[in-house]
Amino acid sequence: MRTLQHALRYIVVVCGFLGLPSLVIAQPGNETGPPRTPWGAPDLEGTWSLPTMTPMERPAEFEGRERITPEEEAEFLARRRSGIRAGLARALSADFELGDGGVDQSIYDHPLLDGRTSLVVSPENGRIPRTDEGRYRAGMPGRRMSGIPEGPESRALDERCMMGGALPLRGSAFPARIFQTPDHVVIHYEFINTTVTIPIDDRPAVSNRILQWSGTSRGFWDGDTLVVESTNFDPRWTFAGSGSGMRLVQRLTRVDQDTMHQEYTVYDPDSFEEPWTAEYPLTNTEEPIYEFACHEGNRSMTLLLNGARATEQIQRFVGAFELSSFERVGGGAADGTAFTDGMLSYDASGRASIQLSGDSDYLAYYGDYFVNVTRKVVEHTVEDGSRAALPDRMLIYAYELADDGNTLILSLTGEDGVESRSTWQRHR
Repeated sequence: MRTLQHALRYIVVVCGFLGLPSLVIAQPGNETGPPRTPWGAPDLEGTWSLPTMTPMERPAEFEGRERITPEEEAEFLARRRSGIRAGLARALSADFELGDGGVDQSIYDHPLLDGRTSLVVSPENGRIPRTDEGRYRAGMPGRRMSGIPEGPESRALDERCMMGGALPLRGSAFPARIFQTPDHVVIHYEFINTTVTIPIDDRPAVSNRILQWSGTSRGFWDGDTLVVESTNFDPRWTFAGSGSGMRLVQRLTRVDQDTMHQEYTVYDPDSFEEPWTAEYPLTNTEEPIYEFACHEGNRSMTLLLNGARATEQIQRFVGAFELSSFERVGGGAADGTAFTDGMLSYDASGRASIQLSGDSDYLAYYGDYFVNVTRKVVEHTVEDGSRAALPDRMLIYAYELADDGNTLILSLTGEDGVESRSTWQRHR
């Protein structure tokens, strides 16, 4: 009898294991369709990312062009990466190496999507049609990063561990994970730890008086496409300039084991002159996601104090200086004019102008300036000048500013090292 019981128990256990895959593992798709769940719906589960440097909006230089050549792409990406690095360096007043949270590979390493110049596909110009209100709101994150905060509420939401790059799925080094049941789809964004739960049934909508950072979502199947409609967004968060009245409609279509098509349309008449749409493929990395341990203030205090010291140092540049001495340095010491007279001006709004003269030569330009106190350089971005080769150039000077702020030494650096050194005395 005992032997029979063991045999029956063995048969039950074996049958259980044999039946397990049919309960928890999605069925592979056929050659013409996506993988499917055991209940027959397209299987959306996976770890999804958008590995691309394609910009959301089409740059003005590519107006009217949906795609560019590989040569143009290489030049554009080099400039875009340099611009991102410079922008972050200015925001932090520190050197910044491109990357995301220490990960080995960054979205900055990836190419464009098939040479595309924008993720936006409608309107046809690849631009988001913002109203004045939308343009103001779109500038909120930048103002929070670059301005002097009045308090914690003035800082960016991701810095405060409240809202990151979530909803809709888009480019990030931290992909999103999708989980699925017959009546729910859950999208978990590890970056800033946002989880969006999407019921797929006929339950009533949530009251529009209840606002949340990632809104409230409802979903339904349109054939093999999951349509997700999200509303009730907290107005303190913005997506590309949106406000609390945004209605976001996403369409997720599993194409095959490795790919899902993502399309979304944004409706918000207060922020956009018309609805706009973006679309792109998502890639299933089939890899686990790792914890993004957002800790509010873990570096912010140090950076805020560094920023305060940087602001104090930058303010010491404001004023006018008169040229005291000028010398050519290095291999080009014998070439060019040794200027004998000059004026240099820095104002509080970040504008600079310089005039140099000597013998029969004259040099002048104006534009923006930025002081990097970590590297001890001041960058002059030339807007226009007395020579044709000057506009759009960035001139980088190593600086020494005396403790009393009255003597400034600028060493112009180029690819081969220091090219010239000038000493200036404060005029006023």
